[in-house]
Amino acid sequence: MAKKVTIVLPPGIAVWPKLHRVEVYQPTDRKGRPNGAEKRRYVTGVKYNEEDHCKVDHFLKQCLSDFDLKDGKLPWKKHKKTGGLTLEATSDDCPPVFDAKNRGVPAKVIIGCGSTIKLDVTVNPYTSFGGGINLHINSVQLLDLKQRAASRFEETEGFSYGGEDEADDSSTSRRAAVRSASPPEPA
Repeated sequence: MAKKVTIVLPPGIAVWPKLHRVEVYQPTDRKGRPNGAEKRRYVTGVKYNEEDHCKVDHFLKQCLSDFDLKDGKLPWKKHKKTGGLTLEATSDDCPPVFDAKNRGVPAKVIIGCGSTIKLDVTVNPYTSFGGGINLHINSVQLLDLKQRAASRFEETEGFSYGGEDEADDSSTSRRAAVRSASPPEPA
């Protein structure tokens, strides 16, 4: 079996990235029952244009061949409704993120769907479950940031968050109002 391969993939569009917040999921068996311990990971999907998709697919198939995993699984995930393919890459630790000028991006900058990113990944072979390869994220380069849209709500009366660890007194009064609105206990 060949050694692990590290590569910087071409730019693509981030799909449901969870790169600054850990994703926790519970593996299940075929009947949907919990199976084993919870798993924690950082994950993103990447959607490529047709040309880059072909290049990445060719590279991954070559890796399968190099690892002697002829019929192994590739890290492409098929969208159930559209049938489109996205490349999935994961990491056990929060991967470092760099901007287009190769400067570190602070963790408070959240990469949203539609951002353009490049991944530095390590290709890992596995032989269980029929064999295949998966991609471990070493680092991310953020080329174009897309974040969630700002709130479309109008300002109104009520709870107001003033900053870190600062609680508004309205939360206490809200709990008291709920208690007073509860039906009386039967006599």
